[in-house]
Amino acid sequence: MPHKPDAHVVAALMSIGLNERDHRWAQRTCLALYESEREWVVTAAVQALGQLEALDPEQLLPTLERLKRRFPSWETSALHRLEAKAMAA
Repeated sequence: MPHKPDAHVVAALMSIGLNERDHRWAQRTCLALYESEREWVVTAAVQALGQLEALDPEQLLPTLERLKRRFPSWETSALHRLEAKAMAA
């Protein structure tokens, strides 16, 4: 997926977040893209994860902490909402 044109990657991530029934697979896919060099890919992955109904906090919370260190300006409500959602799971 990282080699697709930008719009295709964003569309795929949004589709995963909104439509994927296998939440474990969806979360693993989004978390894998958190390592992308392109910030917009990471942003789309965060947004997609926020759309999932079920999250695995054991996988997600450490990754969110790395994201906060990697993108300090992201200490925003989007990451906080995702973190709260994961902790409530």
